[in-house]
Amino acid sequence: MTNNDTPLIKMAGLKKVFLTDEVETHALSGVHLDIQPGAFVTIAGPSGGGKSTLLSIMGLLDTPSEGKYELNGHPSENLSVRERAQLRNKAIGFIFQSFNLIGDLTVFENVELPLVYRNTPSTKRRTMVREALEQVGMEHRLNHYPSQLSGGQQQRVAVARALVGKPLILLADEPTGNLDSRSGEQVMSLLKGLHADGATICMVTHDPRYLKYAERTIHLFDGQIVDETDPAVLEAAI
Repeated sequence: MTNNDTPLIKMAGLKKVFLTDEVETHALSGVHLDIQPGAFVTIAGPSGGGKSTLLSIMGLLDTPSEGKYELNGHPSENLSVRERAQLRNKAIGFIFQSFNLIGDLTVFENVELPLVYRNTPSTKRRTMVREALEQVGMEHRLNHYPSQLSGGQQQRVAVARALVGKPLILLADEPTGNLDSRSGEQVMSLLKGLHADGATICMVTHDPRYLKYAERTIHLFDGQIVDETDPAVLEAAI
């Protein structure tokens, strides 16, 4: 973790209420959370506890019902849809459980896509894509299609796609959820290495085996932060 005292992520009094058939569901209830640059944070808790909702708001995919959210010092509540999309594309790299690769595109083209949306020049795109694939050990598969890769390899490509634009933070939503235990450990080792190189990572997981990779684990229950755990203590108890 860096010594920067200014949080990259700052949430204060965050609430999220979903209304369905006149029933109120409080997905988040008064969440206060700071994440410093260079941190590796996991968010743990039972299904339905608000983990993915919190990550969606953090990733500017959703908006809170109440409260404030700042990303790198920029308040998000008054951003237009277009401004949110632009900030999301530049500042945030997403890693999903289901990989979300496009089957008709090669590995290279999948990783290149965020840069296309940025209108990055083609020569620069080629260099950035190759660098990202080298980081995850998949440069030898750049002309393959997702269907020609294992689950673990597809997730490595998804990590490269998240990395390619050099985002401020990587948001990972159950990145090992569709993988066997061996592939899951490999992906977690990859994330640990990226963190060691300076990446800021926030990861949602339901698997206690992977909490040890983080510096800080936040436990979410019924939309509230109820505890923080030292991963070293947790690992000794597993």
